[in-house]
Amino acid sequence: MSSRQRPTSFWDRIGAPWSNAGFKASAFYRLWLTGPLPRGIQCAVPQIWPGDPDRGRALLNGSFGFSSETYQLESPRALPERATDTWLQWFHGHGWLKDLAALGGGEAPYFAREWLNAWIDEHDSWDAISWAPEITAERLVNWCQSWSFIVRDEGGHAFEKKLRRTVGRDARHLFKSLPSPAHGFARLHALKGQIFAAFALFDSDSRKAQTLERLKTELKTQVLPDGGHVERSPAILIDVLQDLLELKALLSVATGDVPRDLQNAIDRIAPMIRTLRHPDGGLAVFNGGWEHRAPWIDLLLAQTDSTAKPPQNAPHTGFQHLSAGPVHVIMDCGQPTAVGHHQHAGTLGFEMSSGKHRLIVNCGGRNEPRDPWRTALAATAAHSTLSVNDTSSAAFTLDGRLASGPQNVQCARHDVDQGVLIEANHDGYADNFGLTHHRALFLAAHGTDLRGEDRLVGTGGARFTIRFHLHPKVKASLLGDGHGILLRLSGNDVWRFRTSADDIKLEESVYLGHGADVRRTEQIVISGPLSGNGALVKWALSRDAA
Repeated sequence: MSSRQRPTSFWDRIGAPWSNAGFKASAFYRLWLTGPLPRGIQCAVPQIWPGDPDRGRALLNGSFGFSSETYQLESPRALPERATDTWLQWFHGHGWLKDLAALGGGEAPYFAREWLNAWIDEHDSWDAISWAPEITAERLVNWCQSWSFIVRDEGGHAFEKKLRRTVGRDARHLFKSLPSPAHGFARLHALKGQIFAAFALFDSDSRKAQTLERLKTELKTQVLPDGGHVERSPAILIDVLQDLLELKALLSVATGDVPRDLQNAIDRIAPMIRTLRHPDGGLAVFNGGWEHRAPWIDLLLAQTDSTAKPPQNAPHTGFQHLSAGPVHVIMDCGQPTAVGHHQHAGTLGFEMSSGKHRLIVNCGGRNEPRDPWRTALAATAAHSTLSVNDTSSAAFTLDGRLASGPQNVQCARHDVDQGVLIEANHDGYADNFGLTHHRALFLAAHGTDLRGEDRLVGTGGARFTIRFHLHPKVKASLLGDGHGILLRLSGNDVWRFRTSADDIKLEESVYLGHGADVRRTEQIVISGPLSGNGALVKWALSRDAA
């Protein structure tokens, strides 16, 4: 049954009171969350991702660092005003506990209890960030995984009782606060917290059955048949796999079994992640993600025990992978989705690697709401594809959700002896300009020749622009005839870009595929006028003989 056909409950129709921020901030809501204290951890919760003792030692000195942000803190009562939402979510999710736990004993458990005690006192009432469902879930999971470390040598048991009271409150809050299906991964992550609460903290068969049934439904909705995620972000797919592996470890210990739907989802995701990796081990940069660290991806995949062959054609998620010799091309041929808030207007964009060196890239993504780069990186111009009148093929709300975009994206793949041909098109410019963008990519079987054709069909628009963003390590120079560019990677790896267009140039660009770093680079730009008959541009990337 589709979401449009699903029967609605009374609370769905009038709006459940506990979904209202004012109600959650009330004393009545806090009273409503009271109940029996959990007795403690009901099973040995596995910690399959060990913390970092170096970061743990820094924490003992008050240095709380996550990603590129580090702050010297004296207590959780005075957090820096300049901290991003991403850092605050990490801090309130208590991901730092595992780094303290990596130190073992000594001062670490006392430090953890001191900070947790102060945090509990400071966040007794509802707060939009610290009580957000996905953050509450993260905190519950970290508490469960670090429980024996936190309460170690806790003489009078007063803190343990306080912790159990807070755990019970947070769990009851989370059971009432599952995000809507439109939130995508955030909903799945919150459900993970519900399952940890049901199996590790409470002894309720009905809670256990309810959360497992919810998991079955979410996996069916969010993990697509080809192993991709409904939000279409390679980086989010990594987060999904991490959560599912942690759930597998918990349920294996708690029940002695792994739900079939959970194992099937893991088995599909692992090969899909390999499809979305470049030969350097990092991820392709699409839809708000970044490359990720190759060793971390390797660690995740090693936990899956999957040996399935990566799909080259992923029609449900909308990605195509072309490979021949040392060359790998990953192309986005999917329709932007309204699920989540990580979508970019990069339809028919692609990335290309030669060996372990990235050549053509997209600019990257930032998902911090207050980050000035966020809107620019979501635009079509930040992707290696075509735009019309310097506008994007999709539009987004202020919080990054899809407002409008292509309604029809088609893709056909042809694997032949001579190579692989992808033919795709989208109608993202149909409403505003009456134009359809068609792109064809052909990768020759010997892997030294990638040919492309961009075509606009229709009568609108004033000007088109095709961009090919270069990785920062690529050295580019214009050829003397004005119709080509020489691209040098490392050593003898040299490529020539040529085109049928008259207007080709090199312009400045940026690359944020490494997360926090903003690296300067260049882009190849082809542009031309539209006079009512559409446009046709052919181009080719060929590798020079060594």
